[in-house]
Amino acid sequence: MNWIAQKSAQFFITIFVLIAISALPSLVVQLEFVPANYWNGIQQQFSQLAKLDEITYFNVTAQRELPLLPDLAPLMKETVIIFMTSLIVSVGFALLYAYFFYRSGKRVRTVLQQTSQTLEMIPDLFWLIFSQFLAITIYKKTGFDRIEVAGGFAEYIRFLPIVTLTLTILFFFLKWLTKHILEEEVSLFLELARAKGVRPAALFWRHLLPNLVYRFYLFFRSNLITVLSSLLIIEYLFNVQGIFRFAVYNPVMPILLVILLVVYIPIFLLDLVAEWLIPNAWKGGI
Repeated sequence: MNWIAQKSAQFFITIFVLIAISALPSLVVQLEFVPANYWNGIQQQFSQLAKLDEITYFNVTAQRELPLLPDLAPLMKETVIIFMTSLIVSVGFALLYAYFFYRSGKRVRTVLQQTSQTLEMIPDLFWLIFSQFLAITIYKKTGFDRIEVAGGFAEYIRFLPIVTLTLTILFFFLKWLTKHILEEEVSLFLELARAKGVRPAALFWRHLLPNLVYRFYLFFRSNLITVLSSLLIIEYLFNVQGIFRFAVYNPVMPILLVILLVVYIPIFLLDLVAEWLIPNAWKGGI
């Protein structure tokens, strides 16, 4: 019951924060900073919650105002495809890296540690520019033109955005896994398992990894805003027909409110499901 109350309070507080964020454009009126107008903006956004289906936007192709919610579906689809594919691929590679690191000797571990720390410090923008440069170089050298470096109004681009976001998330994960594997492998319960003759592979997959799952999930959840900000940059610079790029080109308060809600509510529901599905034994009292 306490958990339900906590999650309910978290939901309503976050909704209020999102409304306050979506009202930020009201601070600027005709290029002048007007703090007194902010409260009116918040009230306007609250009243807008009752008529979200009436919000429209200007469609450049049609050259007229169109309902917002129906047209968000394909944009949301592109964003979800890029985000989920990048997340799944990066988690897969992170698990393989974690297992290889766990089974490696001291020299290899030192190299992996230094490499992961260096890669994690590289800005997201570098991977974006590097991937486009690589695609252009491949085209010049081989004539292979199937890798798109930017999308268009009627064209979808996925490969390079997925690669770029995957690298961003992956290097983010590697540093965390390196640190926590080193901490976890000297724990008493692993020492006991080794003393009982449990094989190294079983030690990792059945004992060490389950003990990291929940903490890894909490780490990712607390840094989700960083990942989403990277996705925003990727969508904008690759000209992806996604929801974040749409928000950049339509910085109107009602539209920002809808987009923030469309992004947050599914994440909140997935968080509830994840908290419910992860066994209490894996949470270790966290």
